[in-house]
Amino acid sequence: MNTIGLRSGPRLVAAGYIGLVTLAALVHEIAGRPESGEGVMILAAWPGSIMLVLFVLYPLDPLTGGTPATEEAGFSLLNPLFQGAGALVNVLIVWGVIAFARHFRAEARRSRSS
Repeated sequence: MNTIGLRSGPRLVAAGYIGLVTLAALVHEIAGRPESGEGVMILAAWPGSIMLVLFVLYPLDPLTGGTPATEEAGFSLLNPLFQGAGALVNVLIVWGVIAFARHFRAEARRSRSS
C-alpha cells in the first residue's frame, strides 16, 4: 500500500538524489575538502542545508554553548551528514509542494462541480 503518495519511480529518484549528494560530500571530505568543490557541494543541497542551519543549528547554539565546529581540521562525518540532511530537506520540500498542488487541484475541481 502506498502511504506516502508517491509512486516507486519518484521514490527512487529522491533516494538516488539523497544518496548521490551524501556520497559526493563524503568523497569531498575524504579528498580533504578542496576549495574547488565547495561551491558544488553548497549548491547540491541548497536550500535544504540553509534551512537546517537557520532552523536547527542556530536555535541549538545557546543550548550547546556554541556553534558545532564543522570546520575542524581532519576527517569529519558531520559535513557529509549535513549535506545529506540538506538533500533530504529538499526532497521533503518538493514532496510538500507536489502534495499541495494535488490537493489544490482536487479542491478546485470539486468546487467547480458543485
